[in-house]
Order: sequence, then C-alpha cells, then structure tokens
Amino acid sequence: MKKPLLLIAVSLLLVISNLTPVFADQKTKSLKVGITKDENGLNPYTYVTGYPGLDLVNLLYDNMFVLDEDNQPQPWLVKEYNVSEDGLTYEFTLHENITWHDGKPLTTEDVKFTMEYFIDHPKSRFTNPLKSIASIDQSDETTISLTLSEADPNFMIQPLADLPILPKHIWSEISNPDEETNAIGSGPYILEEHKSGQYYKMKAHKDYFHGEPPIEEIVFPIIEDTTAMLNALQAGEIDALSSSISPELVEQFESNSSLKVARGPGYSTTLFQINAEKYPMTESAFRQAVNYAVDKQNLVDTLLLGYGEVGSPGFIHPSSTFHNSELKPVYDQEKAKLILEEAGFKDVDRDGFREDPKGEKIDLTTLVYANSPIRIRTAELVSEAINEIGIKNTVKAMDATTVDSLMWPDFDVTKGRDYDMGLWGWSNTMQLFPDRMVELFHSDPAVGSVNIGAYKNADFDALSEQLSTTFKEEERMKVIKEMQSLVAEDSPFITLYYQEIVNAYNPSVYDGYVFQVGKGIINKLSFVSGEKSEIKTSDQKEVATGDVASQSTSGGGSKNTLFILGGLILIVVIGFFFIKRKGKSKPKDDFDF
Repeated sequence: MKKPLLLIAVSLLLVISNLTPVFADQKTKSLKVGITKDENGLNPYTYVTGYPGLDLVNLLYDNMFVLDEDNQPQPWLVKEYNVSEDGLTYEFTLHENITWHDGKPLTTEDVKFTMEYFIDHPKSRFTNPLKSIASIDQSDETTISLTLSEADPNFMIQPLADLPILPKHIWSEISNPDEETNAIGSGPYILEEHKSGQYYKMKAHKDYFHGEPPIEEIVFPIIEDTTAMLNALQAGEIDALSSSISPELVEQFESNSSLKVARGPGYSTTLFQINAEKYPMTESAFRQAVNYAVDKQNLVDTLLLGYGEVGSPGFIHPSSTFHNSELKPVYDQEKAKLILEEAGFKDVDRDGFREDPKGEKIDLTTLVYANSPIRIRTAELVSEAINEIGIKNTVKAMDATTVDSLMWPDFDVTKGRDYDMGLWGWSNTMQLFPDRMVELFHSDPAVGSVNIGAYKNADFDALSEQLSTTFKEEERMKVIKEMQSLVAEDSPFITLYYQEIVNAYNPSVYDGYVFQVGKGIINKLSFVSGEKSEIKTSDQKEVATGDVASQSTSGGGSKNTLFILGGLILIVVIGFFFIKRKGKSKPKDDFDF
C-alpha cells in the first residue's frame, strides 16, 4: 500500500512542477503608462520630445543597433557585422524574415532608402550623423555595406543606434515628411489609435522578428498635471510613470506596498549657464569665482534630498567611463572673493557689491523657467551665493518659451543671445558619448551647435579637432580628459547636479522593465522579449525580472498557490504512511523521512 501512495505523491508533485511554466509564459494583457504631453504623430519627423517621445517612436520603428542598459550599442536589425581596420567600411547582414506592420518584408533596400531620404529631407538629429557616409552598397536583400568619408568612432551610436528605418514602399511617396501622420514601422508594437491630447494605444506586433512582445496592449494616457499622474498611479488607474518622481515624494511611494520604486543615475544635467560673450562674464576669473561661490553639495542635499549627484566641473557624468575622476567640485567663498579682488573687481563705494575694474557697477539677472519649482529654488540659492561674494544679481522667472527665446533664439546659436546668466538643463542624450562636448563648447557655431553661452577658447577648439582625428581608445580618452580639465578650469558654465531618476510602477501588472542608465525604465528594452538583467528597487534589493514575458495579474500568485497545495497533499500522504506504519507495528520503514 505504501509504494502506490508514494508514487501518487511523487506524481502529484511532478504534475505541479510541470504546470508552473504555463503561468511564467503568460502575457500581460494591458499596460497603462502615463506620459505628460501629446507627442503629435509618432514617426521620426513629427515626434516632439527626446524623452519619452522618441522612445515611443522606437516602439514602432527599429534601428540597425540598439543601446543596451549601459548605453552600449548592440546589434538589433543587424545579425552580423564587420568593421574595417581603418574604420571606414561597415558591412552588415540583417536578420531574415523581418516584416513591416503591414506584412511586407524589410530589406536592405529600406535601409539604403532611409539614409538617402534623411539627407534629402533633413531632420537634424538623424541627418547630421549620416553626412559622413560616402557611399552605400546594397549587395542583396540582407547584405549592405557603408563607406565613410572619414572614420567616426561614434558611428555605432549615431546614426546606427539612433536612426529609425523607414519603409520605402510608404515613404517614397511622401514629399512633406513634417506633415506626415503615418506611423507604420517594423517595431515590436503597432500604433492602433491616437486621440490627440488624450492617449496613444499600441498593440503587439505578433510576428516581430525578436519574438512576440510580452504585452498585448500598451496605452499611454496623456496626463499633463504631475500631481494627477502621481495620484493615478497610487489609485491603480495607471501602471507606470514615464516621468521621475520629485524628491519630496520618493518616501511616500516607497512606503506603498503595491508599488516598486526603481532608482538610478540620471544623465540629465542641471547647470548655471553663463553668457561668455557679455562683460563681465567674458572674464575667466569672474566665471571661476562664480564656480567657487556655489555649494553644489548643498543643492543636492536640500533641494534633491540626496536623490542626485553633484555636477562634475568637466561636465561628463561621474558614472561615465570617460569621466575625468581627477576633477573635483569646488566650493570656497573666501577663495571666490580673493579671485575677484585679484582680477580688479572691488567694492569701491562700500555698498556691499563689487564694481568692475573700471569702477562701473555690476547688476546681473539670472533667468529661470517659471514652471519648475526646483529650478526656481536652485536659481535663488545660486543667486544668494553670488550675492554673498559681492556680485549683485537677481532671479527672474519667466515662461519657458520666453527664456528659450532669450537664451537660445529659435534654437539656433547663430542668432545670438540676450541674457546674463540662467538656470539651464540638457537632456540625457548630451551625455551619451563624450564628443558631445564639442557641440557644447566649440567656438564655431557650425560645430558648437549648442554653445548657447558663446564660449570661445582656442585651446578647446584645437582639442576638438584633435579628437575628430583620433580613433585609438587610449588616445581618445587622453584628449577627452584634457577637454574636461580645460572646461573645469575655465568655467564656461557651472555644472550643478544630475538629478537621480526615480521611477515607480505596479509590478503585479508588469515587472519586465529594464533600467537604462541615464533614462530609466521607459525604453525599448523594457517592452520586448528576451532575457533581462536584474533591476534594483529603492531598497537596494535585487529583483530578478527573468524572462521578459512577465506574469500578468491573474497569474502572479498562482505558482505559489500550487506549491502550497502540493506541499499540503504531500504532508497528508506522508501522515498516512505513518498511520499505516503504526497500525502494522513494523520495526522499520522502507524510507527514512
């Protein structure tokens, strides 16, 4: 009797263990991710913001490569590739059986067409990196090679991991791309509906070449009011936030047992921008004194409540492999005063504020966006610090459009500027690779396309030219660190802090997110199938996301329930063995429990 009962127990456990993978393979039926604004049409020409707008576009379209969680380019549409030793020739073989959302095949003809289309119909983000391509050779439907006019060490990042590939059979008929609403791509999701100002709805591209996506439907409700969005997450009306939680609310969300809070370094940079073509900001000593006057650690501690990192004086984020670790943030008000004294900025009339070396009064204005409380308070604290060293200045909060028009008219540095100083910020893309420093600080507007402070330094320009012709990693690293040292010494602007990204989401609905450094959990890798790295939640415990096909709410606790049930059955069977053993008074059992 005992052996048949034992066989029954073992069989039950085997059945239970075989049932559990079924739940692991279940898909999430619907996911709601809140976004703060309408991104217009979701194609490469009409989206609005770099984040999350372009990330939504990348759910509909594919790139040759994709940036992984550490922002390193990895093959995506590309199956195999080879780069010549001189860095001029790139050969690619695409995956087979890639299809557009309308079922037509994606081939190298589409890749070639896309690159040529963006040259003919410029879109600066995508067009400029393509200009180094001298020729495109399409061998067959899956093989293509690119020859560059000069080697580009960042070619894998831009354009290859950034350029969305367009379907030739659709876009070859489009002559005015800026007005186009079509969003048919090859990406993991298909745009099903867009109600302007209300939401976007996407459905899974079931024939996706990287495997069927783990979520059947994603809805992106547009909730412009930040408080309303936070309340919606806590009430279960949405399942995740695209925006980072403000520092004062982090503990509140961490204490919510139904949510997870993921934290990581943010690459968005908050800085104190200086107009270096307007006196006295033209003087290096003046800018250095401003740098020494500001306590950046205090800004992180009091405004960000520790959820951030002090800005590097060389701009590049400390978590970057290109960061010059020898550079340290400075704060010394007495030294700031000494620098000003030695440069001839003295308080001649004893009113508490310094005059310039010619005896002229200094009265400056710091601009800041009126819709950002943290930035306003940052501007106030920086202004107070500068006042304390005898430089008179006041804060002026204005609407974002007006501030932009004064600091960066029409987003074109060739159109000049009309400001003294201002609170400014650059998005995470400025930190993706160190060559972006050239755009920030080169004196030629054609090269320094985002040099909104009109900073000029012949030594920096020379280093920029050197970097453009340097391809060995060791030599490039040396030049990049020299550039950071020069920026730290000359202070064209003051890097204040990098605010930490704090994302919140409901894991019972979906827990397959990937935290991309500098961006957070809303990125392409979070919404595709495949093995994923572990993600750290706010309590620093590692949470294994495992396979991307995460469990839905209905299957989340089912495996545990089955194991408990199996354990109870086994206990009953074992107890029955003991009862039978006592009844027969045998000296020894066949099994040692």
